[in-house]
Amino acid sequence: MNRLLILIVGIGVWILSSLPVSADVSLQQLIDETPMNGELILENKQYDGNIEITKPITIIGKKATTIRGDGKGNVVLVKASNVTLKNLIIENGSLNRSSDEEYSGIRTMGEHNQFINLVIHDVYHGLYINSSKHTLVKNVKVTGQGTGKLGSQGNGIQLVRTSNNLIEDCTISKTRDGIYVEYADKNEIRNNYVSETRYGLHYMYSNDNTFYKNRFNKNTGGAAIMHSQNIVLKENQFSFNQGSRSFGLIIQTSTSNTVLDNEFYLNQRGIYLEQSTQNKIEGNKFFHNDIGVELWTTSTSQVFTKNHFEQNIANVLTIGAESYNQWNQNGMGNYWGTELSVLDLDQNQIGDSPVEYRSSLYKLVEDNELAYLFLKSPAIKIYEKINEALSTQKVMVVDEFPLIEKEKESPPWMLLFIPAIAIAGWIFTKKRRSRLS
Repeated sequence: MNRLLILIVGIGVWILSSLPVSADVSLQQLIDETPMNGELILENKQYDGNIEITKPITIIGKKATTIRGDGKGNVVLVKASNVTLKNLIIENGSLNRSSDEEYSGIRTMGEHNQFINLVIHDVYHGLYINSSKHTLVKNVKVTGQGTGKLGSQGNGIQLVRTSNNLIEDCTISKTRDGIYVEYADKNEIRNNYVSETRYGLHYMYSNDNTFYKNRFNKNTGGAAIMHSQNIVLKENQFSFNQGSRSFGLIIQTSTSNTVLDNEFYLNQRGIYLEQSTQNKIEGNKFFHNDIGVELWTTSTSQVFTKNHFEQNIANVLTIGAESYNQWNQNGMGNYWGTELSVLDLDQNQIGDSPVEYRSSLYKLVEDNELAYLFLKSPAIKIYEKINEALSTQKVMVVDEFPLIEKEKESPPWMLLFIPAIAIAGWIFTKKRRSRLS
């Protein structure tokens, strides 16, 4: 009998904790009344924040379930581990920059927490992961106040003193930085879209991170790697990052990072390297940028191999005194497009002689930052041609093993047209001769 009673009570608790609840009761009370590890299903309504979560719990909303803060603090403060928030709109957090705490739509300090299918707006930071581990952030959309207010707002997703987190499938726009990572190691950031921010992704003092297949579009800077090492950037897209001294990717005061198979398209500068060493730049595509790679003399011992340069105003600019970097590895250099003619008599897709890439634009850029604004001007091409004729250009790159694109073979069916074209030509010539005679 006792076992039956316990079973009935247990089933009753489970049913009550899983039923939709009324918005007439405060959300904080609903959370407090939900048992540990219970599930709270909210109605398709607006609930008043701010709320605090201090125990393992799952909160699930519907299409328009909204938690609206009072505009004076964190909308949602998570102090527990094993918390899941799903299918919610989070809004109206404090935008006050003068407080001791940087407020957020969601601030989490536990471990193994999950934030899935969320929309966050009208807050300072969107989601702040602080001193946490093993957090999953998936399909979260954060929208800031706009580019005109970048200095007075926070970041979309901020990770500080945390590790082993996964950020994926998120959309962030109009915040200060899209994803900001500080003193945070071993995180994975993949398949996110970031636009209209200062820096789409910003690493500070963070090591052993991976970001993969992200898209950075129309930011002042696509991604910034600063004071960090062992970062892997793979198959990301950096495009339309334009503005005063903009870039697709900056690597500054950082070492031993790998930039692999990324696309840099229509940026003011594809990659900008300063005070950095021993980074590997491999298999990337630089096309239609003002400057493909800008390399300052303080950056040495980089390895560039199997990169494609095509239709940039300047493929590479080295600024300052000569810097020592490697433009090939294991007998594999880089593709320099149609701008440099390279002979390949033995047809092994490696040039028969080294390539020297020259430019005179380095002097303009070094002397005056305003030169960046005029790189698209027709006068720049004339300036380069004059300096080429006067032999006053400087060698930017020496690639001893330049790579050559393999010519595409004609499909077999095209061969059928060759006899037909030849016969048509013979008939046309014969008729023309008969008319002339």
